[in-house]
Amino acid sequence: MHKALRPALFSGLLLLAAYLRITGLAWGLGSGYGHDRNFHPDEFVSLRGVLQLDLPAGRIKAPGAYFEGTFNYYLWAVPQAVLKIAANKDAHLSSSTNTTDHSDLLYICRWMSVVLDLSAIVIVFLAIREATQHFYPSLLGALCYAVLPMQVIYAHFMRTHILSNLLCALVIWLSLKLRKSPRWHVLLLVGLISGLGAATRYPVGIIVMIPCLYLLFDGGSNSTNSSVRLSGRVKNFVSSQVWLIGSGFGIGLFLGHPMLFLDTSSVTKAITGETLKYASLHEFTTSEFANLSVVWRYITYLIPFAMYPLLWLLPYCAIVYILFRPNLYSSSIPILIFSLLYLYIMGKGYLGPYFARVTMLLLPGFCVLVGIVSADLQLRLRNNQLLATVLTGAIVFILVPSVVFDIAYVRAMQQKDARQVLREDLQKAIGDAAATVGVWHYGPSFYTVMPAAKPLSSQKITVQLQESPGQNADFFLVGFPTEIGPAEIRATVQQVEAQGKFQYARRYRVPVKILGHEFNLRRFPQDMTYPFPTILLFRARAPT
Repeated sequence: MHKALRPALFSGLLLLAAYLRITGLAWGLGSGYGHDRNFHPDEFVSLRGVLQLDLPAGRIKAPGAYFEGTFNYYLWAVPQAVLKIAANKDAHLSSSTNTTDHSDLLYICRWMSVVLDLSAIVIVFLAIREATQHFYPSLLGALCYAVLPMQVIYAHFMRTHILSNLLCALVIWLSLKLRKSPRWHVLLLVGLISGLGAATRYPVGIIVMIPCLYLLFDGGSNSTNSSVRLSGRVKNFVSSQVWLIGSGFGIGLFLGHPMLFLDTSSVTKAITGETLKYASLHEFTTSEFANLSVVWRYITYLIPFAMYPLLWLLPYCAIVYILFRPNLYSSSIPILIFSLLYLYIMGKGYLGPYFARVTMLLLPGFCVLVGIVSADLQLRLRNNQLLATVLTGAIVFILVPSVVFDIAYVRAMQQKDARQVLREDLQKAIGDAAATVGVWHYGPSFYTVMPAAKPLSSQKITVQLQESPGQNADFFLVGFPTEIGPAEIRATVQQVEAQGKFQYARRYRVPVKILGHEFNLRRFPQDMTYPFPTILLFRARAPT
């Protein structure tokens, strides 16, 4: 019975994770292709890059991907090539590969995200098992990763963050293996995977420091003198290990991003022209170098929302616990150092503390730390049943709200998107008549409103961006990236109606709710609310 229970529990975990990631996967597939058509603004970027590739024809240049890295684009290019071949054989499939409708490609690539993320859950489990040799702590860490809201949300999208996290989890797992046996092929492999991470998204290359730190914090010397042990590890690391890891890193980087070597000027131009636009280099000046206010914002705002609502308590408490348990340092400190360094570099170096996706690379390590601490507590509390029961209850209390939120979120994604509903209502209202639809050029209107209006453009229907509600139009649309409160609605309505051109008609939104309870998304980071914008519709005032 006990032997059958463990496989059943792990299978149940994967089934739950699969349900959370597959439900709502078809969201926004019919939105079209374009900067102002895709419901998810960054999926257009992914499609733009992969459509420049043609693997059967040997075309491996993807300038649209050079700003972040091409490895994931090459993986996406495989189903694209299959769709192209199928379209050439079957005419009715050609719409899957034309320039206006790529829904089949988008859907397949989203499925790839699901499979990659489920694989990451397995790797997180194996990493904790490698570190602790215990099943239930490994299951807990994997469960944390499985229900993480940010992971669940982004597993629905065609973006590079899911593959990045899988590669990070693989590096942690292999690094833990290196503690027992630093064989040359494992050193080469962990370097290669780190190189592929850098080829996926440049900042992910920092994961190469994880195996290096593990080799330095643990090693093969059995000397009782700590300074001798450290000296021996450093000597061994510098003489051979670092070269194997570095060689693997270079090979992985070349395999995943060959144009970085073959067309360096074009890649450099993309990095300086696009990537660095989102960099806050002033944060690393002498006067700002020690200013950690932005990093603190990540710790107190972005990470808690990425692990909404209470799940962030587990890794935070685990980190505090580790600090007072020296026996856990060899298995946990490398992950802690990596996390702090990544958080410092990306927290200060990125545009600002606005997007939770920046924190995603931290999540595999966080879940591994939770598992390591759980294993230690399991050993310490084996004779204290009462405290163990209380701790188990506290963990359940922390985990369940995240599961409930995930279910509510993905079920809301199954509903018809607000932009689609608005588009259909406008089509019915306009009919065969001529009309002008004005879109307030306010905030990220290119994805909050334009996907609803742009497809209506025709000889009779004009869609125009407006800097103010003072221009004439038959309809006027105002979009917000997330839910807004009654006060904001009233203020916007008053501002628009004050111009005398329009009258408020209706609000469009999809609530995230379950069992009658609605989650308030007002304070959520913008990249966690892409499926749930709020749109206000105004009609032209009737002439008096």
